[in-house]
Amino acid sequence: MKVVIIGGAGRVGSNTAYALQLGGVVEEVGLVDVAEDAAKGEALDLMHGSAFVASQRFYAGGYELVPLADVVVITAGLRRRPDESRLALINRNVALFREILGKAKEAGWKEGAVLL
Repeated sequence: MKVVIIGGAGRVGSNTAYALQLGGVVEEVGLVDVAEDAAKGEALDLMHGSAFVASQRFYAGGYELVPLADVVVITAGLRRRPDESRLALINRNVALFREILGKAKEAGWKEGAVLL
């Protein structure tokens, strides 16, 4: 199974990738993030550990990875600003989520893929 994590260089995304590594149930994990260098670094870190856990591939890339995935996990989110209300944060995250879904839709989906 191939999984793509959008927001893969963030705290939640990188921990999701690590959990998938430990579970050993997926063959490939692709990390997509606006912080491309951070996503590449996370993928390298996970690759170094994969020799001890399971035979898996970890890599970073852009939305071109989405059509290859059996499962797409969106973990991206914006941090709360000082003195920002929760409602304002949710509105900013809704805008981000819509942007991500638009880019993923534009890239195309694999038939039967699951979006989380």
